[in-house]
Amino acid sequence: MSDKAQLETVAEPAVGYNDLKFYFANLNTMFSIRNTLAVDMMTAMPAGSLQRRIHDISSITKRIYAETTTPTVTSLLDKVEAEATANPEGWEDWDLANLREMRRIHSHLSSLPPDLYIASVQVANEGRKMHAAALTQNNWQEAQPYIEKVVALYRKIAELKQKKFDTRTPYKALLLGYASDISEAQMDKLYDDLLEPLKELHAKAIEKQAAQEPPIVLDGDFARGDQMWLNKTILEMMGFDFERGGLYVTNLAPMTGGGPEDSRILVRCGDSDTFLDSMSDTLYQGARGLYYQNLPDDWKTQPVGQDQGALMMNSLSILYETIIGRTPQFFDFISIRAEGVFRQFKNKGFESENLYQLKKVIHKTNRRNEADELSKIFHDILRYRIERDLINGKIEVKDIPARWNQESKELLGDEPKTLAEGPLQNPDWFTGRFGFIPTNTLSHIVAAQLHETLYAEFPDMGDKITNGDLGSVNEWVNEKIHSVGRKQDTLAMIKNITGKEIGVEGLLKHLERRYLSDKR
Repeated sequence: MSDKAQLETVAEPAVGYNDLKFYFANLNTMFSIRNTLAVDMMTAMPAGSLQRRIHDISSITKRIYAETTTPTVTSLLDKVEAEATANPEGWEDWDLANLREMRRIHSHLSSLPPDLYIASVQVANEGRKMHAAALTQNNWQEAQPYIEKVVALYRKIAELKQKKFDTRTPYKALLLGYASDISEAQMDKLYDDLLEPLKELHAKAIEKQAAQEPPIVLDGDFARGDQMWLNKTILEMMGFDFERGGLYVTNLAPMTGGGPEDSRILVRCGDSDTFLDSMSDTLYQGARGLYYQNLPDDWKTQPVGQDQGALMMNSLSILYETIIGRTPQFFDFISIRAEGVFRQFKNKGFESENLYQLKKVIHKTNRRNEADELSKIFHDILRYRIERDLINGKIEVKDIPARWNQESKELLGDEPKTLAEGPLQNPDWFTGRFGFIPTNTLSHIVAAQLHETLYAEFPDMGDKITNGDLGSVNEWVNEKIHSVGRKQDTLAMIKNITGKEIGVEGLLKHLERRYLSDKR
């Protein structure tokens, strides 16, 4: 991209705004190319090509940084913002929001010097490999020096971002990248409000579960082709447009990539797995694909036309997969189809009540990715406390194993037997995703709050889900969230939709209903 403005400034609220739109449309194209390369890496790429592909993705990421922080873009932003401040009556709401999002992107990138930004890209790529090796070898001695390097890097990044955005703590500066409009103090309060009621609920749910017969473990032939047929049916039920997207199998992590015209949903699906796991991936990633496909078309190349980011993206995934996709009504719809496709007629394990009970079994585990919906929150609190204190300089990397054991004993009731069951299981501290962990619980809170509002507006929602009708859900989510893009901040949007500030009441009500009363 040239450093020279490219567009004629016609019908624009301020001279230079159309040129900014041109620059950010090109930036959007580079994001799209990077996403497509990442999706291909997760599916069709030969294993021997991995290092070259990581290099290509890193190169594009560096280009994104360079193009966004070029002096031309910087001066144009300053100039156009000054004009918007002086003459706000000449601006439409969408354009003002677009200008705000341009500044947000520019501020986050320009807050770092090139060497730190490039180092963060390298860590994000090589960290996955380092984590896999450390986890396999259960070797903290080799992992510790690498994590120390990552933490030192992100303390520098946090310090610079703290100065740039005037945050109370360095950790809050990193939290901005995942949940921009919530403070560390708010996050602490949400966890404080949640913890004691959650412990009480968890104990009651364990007691209730112990008094019941355990559900029947699924057994049968779960061929990949049959699983993917059922998964495709679920995506169709959700309203996914296969003319502008597709469903694929990955042997790596499930993900959704691409954009509005090319949404790729990647799910894990092995012949030895039951269909429940790939179905969960499909619901979770399908919600993301729907988000991409229904973003505001008129603004699809601009910052304001993009998704809200990790918090809202995860919230919609949890709404579809963890909340709606684990209701008795959903399994009433799925069980008959699963019986047919897997040829398990009269198999009691495939009855809807058994499938429902299988997805809500609470089991004690030190591994987060094996934990149930309720217990995952304790795992997230554990990780949040440690990484918050780590970035804020209250503990050092060498202290992590002992601190993990301490938090694990308090929150999970047990210490891990190996480091692979402890701190080595967390890839985020190898790849530098500090600040992402609390969005798991935040998203659960938001999803439950959205769910309450959705059911209040559609009292017959349970009957609709039993009949495989998610049309009302899709239309509601599209109107309230998808089509809004980034016109509003996330927490402001949630308050507009639900009429409430973000709080834990909805999540506690949902968990109590599911684990203690068996309703909805």
